[in-house]
Parts: sequence; structure tokens; C-alpha cells
Amino acid sequence: MRVLIHERRWGPGVGRARRVPEGRRAFTLIELLVVIAIIAILAALLLPSLSRAKTAALSTRCKSNLHQVGLALSMYRIDHRVFPHTVDANTTNTWFTAIMPDLARSTNILKCPTFKGEWPLEESIVWAFGNAYMRGPTGPDKVVGVSYGYNGFGIGSVNKTLWYENLGLGFVVSPGQDVPQVAEDRVAAPSDLIAIADSMPQPGYLQYFSFLLSISSVPPKDRHNGGANVLFADGHAASERNPRLVEDTEANRRRWNVDHQPHPEVSF
Repeated sequence: MRVLIHERRWGPGVGRARRVPEGRRAFTLIELLVVIAIIAILAALLLPSLSRAKTAALSTRCKSNLHQVGLALSMYRIDHRVFPHTVDANTTNTWFTAIMPDLARSTNILKCPTFKGEWPLEESIVWAFGNAYMRGPTGPDKVVGVSYGYNGFGIGSVNKTLWYENLGLGFVVSPGQDVPQVAEDRVAAPSDLIAIADSMPQPGYLQYFSFLLSISSVPPKDRHNGGANVLFADGHAASERNPRLVEDTEANRRRWNVDHQPHPEVSF
């Protein structure tokens, strides 16, 4: 049996009948709510996976950046047979501006996609009285600094009185100071020496992400899902969990020092 439904149309004429198959009906309110609930459950299940996938993609981009930074560092080392200082006031260079010519002077490679610094790299460093300083934040909810830090002092970074030991790849050189750069043959184990990594908050100044790595710092938990990307002196990059990067163990101490020794005389 078919049902005749009258349909009114505008204009003159008599309403005409339209045939609709018997049994066809719209969704009930309960059915619609069930469908919405199922969609919400599926979204709740998928969103964490999508978030992890996005985090992994950003970490891969960061690691790719470090590979290219590693190539530039290697080219600098090949040309000069030494590693750049962390900061050299005599040439008005930081470690990253020293290798910039080997990056085609592009700062994009030096920007981690997960770093939320307030200032672009070009404006993050201020030179005053012959020394390099990080530009300060404009508010308490802002972070400043750079994306990547340099292992300039090794585990000597834990204590300023031991910087002269030069356990890392390069000093902070003041105006007029004559400090030789670290020769490449001083690096005892290039494949196990941390050279550059995701920047860390400067100890005591948590809004400032320093161009110098410090083993006594606390790496941020919001970058790379609680991990860090690390470039080693031989040019390879790897990802590791934050605690591994700054743990006080003999194996980790060796990774920070050019002579590959743990230096137990340096206490955390």
C-alpha cells in the first residue's frame, strides 16, 4: 500500500499528490543522541593519538634541524680545526653566529618548532659592554632565549668556579681575553660527546632558555613530550628522555666532557 501526501505549491493550481514509500521515517531524538555519543567517544579515543602524532612530527623536524646544524658545525671544525666558543666578545660572535655562514646565514634551521620563545633568534641576544646577554621577557608568562644550547663547559657548567677547566667545547670569552679554542683532536670520544641540544632554562632564571647547556638545569617537560633532541660531536642526532640528559651518573658525566672522563671532583 502507498500513502498519498498532498504538497502545497505557491501559485495557482491545485495541490498535487507525491508518493512516498510506506515505512520511511526520520531519526528519533534518542537515536540522534546515541549517534552523537558514539562520535564523542571515538573523538576522545583518537585525539590523544593525533596529539602524539603531532608531537612526534615536530620532534622529527627538530632532529632534522639538528642534523643540519651538525653539518655546519662539522664544516666549521674542518675549516678551522677547532670548535667555536660559546661566546667570543672579541669577534662579537656566539656559537651559532660563528657557524651561520655554513647555514647559508639562515636562522630557520636554528629554530625548534616546539620552542615558544618571545623573541626571534635575531633579536634574542643583546650585546652590551662587550658581552652577550639574553633579551628579557615582557611579562611573567613569557619565555625568552634560543632553541638550542651549546655544551660549552661540560660538567663544569654546574659550578662557575670550574669553568676554567674547559671540560666542554668553548668558553664565554670576555673583551680582550685571549683564550684558545678547543682543538678537534682534544675530543676523546666524538660519538659520545654532547655538542648541542634543546635549550634548557638557565638555573635560577626559569624564563631564560640559554644558548649554553647546563647539566644542573631541569629540561622543560613541554617540549618533545618530556624528551630532548641531542646532537653529538660526530654529527649524529638522537632523542632521549630528559632525566637521562642531566642524570648524575658516571656514563652521563663522560658524555658532557671533551676528555670523556667523569670528573668526580665536580659535585652537583
